This record gives sequence, structure tokens and C-alpha cells, in this order.
Amino acid sequence: MTTLRETPHGTGKTVRVHDVRRFRRYAAAVLLLVPATSIGIARLFQTNDDDTRRALDQIATNPDRQFVFALLGYLGILTIVPAFLAAARLSRRRRPVLTTIALAVNLVAYLGSWALGAIDNLFLIGGQLPAEQRGTAAVVIDKLYSSGLAGISAGVFVAGHVIGAILMGFALRGSIPAVGWLAMVLTTPAHVVAFVILQQPVVDMAAWLLMTVCFAYCAIAVVRTSDDDWDVPPLRR
Repeated sequence: MTTLRETPHGTGKTVRVHDVRRFRRYAAAVLLLVPATSIGIARLFQTNDDDTRRALDQIATNPDRQFVFALLGYLGILTIVPAFLAAARLSRRRRPVLTTIALAVNLVAYLGSWALGAIDNLFLIGGQLPAEQRGTAAVVIDKLYSSGLAGISAGVFVAGHVIGAILMGFALRGSIPAVGWLAMVLTTPAHVVAFVILQQPVVDMAAWLLMTVCFAYCAIAVVRTSDDDWDVPPLRR
């Protein structure tokens, strides 16, 4: 929507003021569907990395598979912070304190996860090295993942995104249907089953897609939210 406002000093001129709240709402609704879906689909292209050297040898036979995995992961991490910010706009009026805590935990987790994308790219690069150099590349990747700032980054992500999903799920109670916020809460036990019990990437994909279910309900709620409830209007004068 575009409105007109007078310029100061009584010049009689008017300038156009663009109200972009509706555009931002619809952009947020679309964005909500991207991150968890991208990361979930990426699990279909994941190489078993229990043995880094063996993983590099497998990647060498089909580097495009690792490229798709790294690309989808990057897209997910790039969009997941705006997605949580949009979800928090829905829950903040009903549960401002819990929303603030949940948002803080998730932002720390995802903004601090820079090392994961770097490691995914290192797997891609390492898999393209000559066979006699992959052993050294495997040592570097293992060292990077388990120590220093990269190790801290990975640990912060794992702890933060597991706890943050539970907190955000409960923060969304009443703002979206029960199926939506329960799906967010259930992502955590699904991740545990995927990594600790079954050790199957496809189960981890299901965990991420549970988050997509929650974000889809959030997207519907965002579309139905009025511009005035979404944000304050631009100044008219």
C-alpha cells in the first residue's frame, strides 16, 4: 500500500510512503517453508561420515552428491534464522518471555553453526583430492570438527537447536494449532532416535520435516495476520 504525506516546512509537496508490511508478511510465509525442508531433503544426499577417510573415498566417486548436500544445507542455515524470527512474531504476544528465551537459544545455535557448512565443503574438496592425499584431508577434517572454535560451533549448534526447538514449540502454543507446535517439540526426540538409536539419515530427515510442518502452520498464521498486528505502520507525517 502507498500513502502520501506532506513534507515539512509547509512546502505543500507530498512524498509517497510505501507500506511494505503485507509484502514482508507474504515473504515471511514463503521463507518459513524453506529452511527445514532444505535441510531435511539434504539428508537424502548425505554420505555416512562415521569414518572420514571412507566418506572421502565415497564422495570421490560422486562429488555432485556431496555438492547438493552442502548446497541444501547452506540454503537451510541461510534462511532458518529469518524463519524463527517470523515464528517468534506470532508467539511473542501470548508468551513474550518464553518466546524471547526460545528465540535467543535458536539464534545462538544457528548463527553459531558456521563451522558445519565449512566442514561440508571440506568433505567436498577432500573427496576431489588425489587418493594419496585424502588421508591427510581426513585428519584435518576430524581435527577441525572436534577441537577449537569449529568444535565449539558444532557443539553449540547441536545443543542449541535441540533445546531451542522444544522451547519454540511450547512458545507457539495457542498461536498455531496443536499439531503445529507439537511437531516442533517432537523434532528433538526424532533427532535422538535418528542419531543415537537408529543412526539413519532418513529418520533425521523426518525430524527436520516435522519442523517444516510447524513452520507451515506458522506460514498460514502469518498470512492470516493483519498488517497492524504484524508490525507498526510507516510514519505518515
